[in-house]
Amino acid sequence: MAFPPLDEILPHRPPMLLLDALTAAEVESVTCRATVRAGAPFVEGGRVSSLIAVEYFAQAVAALFAYKARSGGGGPFRGLLLGARDVELAVSHLRVGDVVDVHCREQWASGPVAQYQCVLSRGDERLATGAVTVLRGDPAEFAAASPATTAGSNLSSGTSGGDLSPGTPGSPRLDRLVMGGESAS
Repeated sequence: MAFPPLDEILPHRPPMLLLDALTAAEVESVTCRATVRAGAPFVEGGRVSSLIAVEYFAQAVAALFAYKARSGGGGPFRGLLLGARDVELAVSHLRVGDVVDVHCREQWASGPVAQYQCVLSRGDERLATGAVTVLRGDPAEFAAASPATTAGSNLSSGTSGGDLSPGTPGSPRLDRLVMGGESAS
């Protein structure tokens, strides 16, 4: 199956469009391919920190939203990365020339908020795993329409399942980071 070029469906533009192609999409999952290139953002000395995986995860989920919106006849979409959790990095960095696959599968969704379990791999080697939590839709429109905007920071307003304000138990944030394999530099 042929998928549209990412620059046709995503708002990202080079140099911040880090993904090369959408390679698979289903109702609740997506796979994209990326190549680490010299001169790309965050690449220094021929390598980039493996923390770039979080941005790969976010862009892959955005590609899924955009592809579904386009397939359904919808117009442009908006979204917001709320956080990442349980990020585990098997390597400290990726090298220029590495071709990686990013696979994300929806774990849960409640109203406009959803969480995706993601894996970054190079062939059969897992380089990073983690979950990203996203707000689907225009954050400004969501905030304006939400009764929570007058009540404080509780974004749930009864539809997304819980208080997403910073520091609350279960809030989407990078609360655990594990580096393995190589020392961070």
